[in-house]
Amino acid sequence: MKGRPTLKQLMEITQLSRATIDRALNDRPGVHPRTRSAVEAAIRQIELSAANGEAALANDAFAPFTSGAAAPFRARFVIQAGDAFTAELARTAEALAPALAQQGVTLDIVDCVGASEEAVAQRVREAAEQADGIGIICTNTPAITAALREGMAAGKSVVTMITDVDADARHTYVGVNNRAAGQAAAHLIGRHLETRPAPSVAVVVATFSYTCHEDREIGFRSLLRQRFPNVNLVEVIKGADSGAATYEATRRCMETHGALDGIYNVAGGNEGLAQALEERGLAGKTLYVTHEVNRVTEPLLRADVIDYLLSQDLRLLIETAIAHLRSAANGKTSTPQALIPIETWSRYSLY
Repeated sequence: MKGRPTLKQLMEITQLSRATIDRALNDRPGVHPRTRSAVEAAIRQIELSAANGEAALANDAFAPFTSGAAAPFRARFVIQAGDAFTAELARTAEALAPALAQQGVTLDIVDCVGASEEAVAQRVREAAEQADGIGIICTNTPAITAALREGMAAGKSVVTMITDVDADARHTYVGVNNRAAGQAAAHLIGRHLETRPAPSVAVVVATFSYTCHEDREIGFRSLLRQRFPNVNLVEVIKGADSGAATYEATRRCMETHGALDGIYNVAGGNEGLAQALEERGLAGKTLYVTHEVNRVTEPLLRADVIDYLLSQDLRLLIETAIAHLRSAANGKTSTPQALIPIETWSRYSLY
């Protein structure tokens, strides 16, 4: 590849519009610093891949799933997330295991559903002792980031997935642009509700200690304010990634604010959210957008309870995370983030 990355390449990686990327590239006003950073990181990612060359990539960490011998590499993913998402990630990793084995990669998934910060930090320290690289989905909290920094100081590569932590506590973030995902949800809900005079919507989060939840909520709120001022965001519901907690919090929200015209769940707990809507006779009536295709959300999407799912290719997520873990372990310069495409699902696009 010669020259600078194309707009099309940057759009694919960042999930930003052509106009936004053009403004960032030409240093025009009105571009959020985080947006500018995302574009700059995408440029570095593309240029790094180009510098390595296609032939090198075929045998290097950025293409670990092609044929050929590779040095053994032990990866461990520590997953502090909802149970449905964790199960789907583990299933995908199991399906990838034969391809990983051909490249000398072993991958262990450590289930930290419901675990405390201290317990997750301990799992990180164990991974640093037993593995070559650590992939992690976790809250951005002092106990966990301290353990990640310890692992990096000990020479272990660290990649965050789905949600990020402090930049000095990992080598690379791999996942979607979460602010753009929140904007996508706002676009879907806003377009559906824009002809109503004053529709009410709510956002469900687990905790803002997950930076992805904070970024999605910020993106959602900002686009509603800019594009759909008629839509009223009445409450941010704390669901704790739990079906029971999300049910109770959503029920209380509707007791206070009445029927909701739309709801955006940035987190887990969708079984509880669906139950709360069903009990009020709102299932299939309240516009419902959430994240991830899994054993909980897929049946709800097929039943028209959920209208849209925002997701990412978990196979690509795992492959990209391992690629960057191996690259960092080999001493290569780390790219701050490797963004993967946002996927939008309706019941009609499910396979």
